[in-house]
Amino acid sequence: MQIITRFTGFSRCQLVLINPSMNRRRIYFLEICQGLFHVVLFRAWGRIGYRVRCKEEWYPKIEDAVKEANRLYREKTRKGYQETNHY
Repeated sequence: MQIITRFTGFSRCQLVLINPSMNRRRIYFLEICQGLFHVVLFRAWGRIGYRVRCKEEWYPKIEDAVKEANRLYREKTRKGYQETNHY
């Protein structure tokens, strides 16, 4: 089994899941960015066209943020989300 590693440093990606037969139009956004004293993993998710929910997690080292971002990316792609380049 190949382990997917999308993030290696500061980066962002947007994932979408569109399935008209199940009335699913979901979006998921991940970004690793530099905070003032720490590294921030920013996440946003919700239904396309509606208000999204947001969450920030702070990490002392970028390696920890990258590990969690890759875990979330793998989880979403297993559920059928696909990466898009529209931010």
